[in-house]
Amino acid sequence: MRINRVFCTRSLTRNVEPTAYAALARLESLLPDARICCLDQIHSARIVIAEDLLPGELPQADGIISTDPDKLLCVRTADCLPVLAWAQDTLMHAAIHAGWRGLAKKIIFKGIKMMQSQGAHSIRISIGPAIGPCCYEVQRDVIDALAPSSFHIEEDSIYLDLWQEAFKQSIEAGVQKDNIKIKRLCTSCNPDKFFSYRRDGNSTGRNISAIGGDSWLLPGLQAP
Repeated sequence: MRINRVFCTRSLTRNVEPTAYAALARLESLLPDARICCLDQIHSARIVIAEDLLPGELPQADGIISTDPDKLLCVRTADCLPVLAWAQDTLMHAAIHAGWRGLAKKIIFKGIKMMQSQGAHSIRISIGPAIGPCCYEVQRDVIDALAPSSFHIEEDSIYLDLWQEAFKQSIEAGVQKDNIKIKRLCTSCNPDKFFSYRRDGNSTGRNISAIGGDSWLLPGLQAP
């Protein structure tokens, strides 16, 4: 069964407050009959099960898994990675928000292992637009926390590749290399398409990525 999935462009949330409540309200206005699950994201490694939530509940977490293909799961990003995962051998899909803090806490690895523990073994992953290694300058504390292999140094500045770190963590969790697809679009380099915290600061909006339900009806880039 195909699970719909999309990395939305900023046109979806233009003039929308960068909060979980505002994102949920916006999605409900566009898809009034949908069962939508959003998260109050806290840069953690906490992952919740959608079926355990009350209607309209916004749990403090950075990942969510569902066994109901009609449930639309979403995450909000403004440079961090949106990671959409689904199983081909069972009804299960997931959405994960992963910045460097989440990656350091192994949130993608944890999410995949949670899916596997519930019977999903043929897992596919789409990793979406995020700040690219062209723009993501970090300090030594980030490198020390991640111990990454995917960074480069230019004129004493350190630049990190979040996409490669997510790819590596997915492989470590047991996902086949050919089942991982990446939309390598830098949020900072594409102001016409995406919000970027690094580029615009605290006032910036949030990009929404969604999987499940009628997410394909939302404006944006269909996830591979």
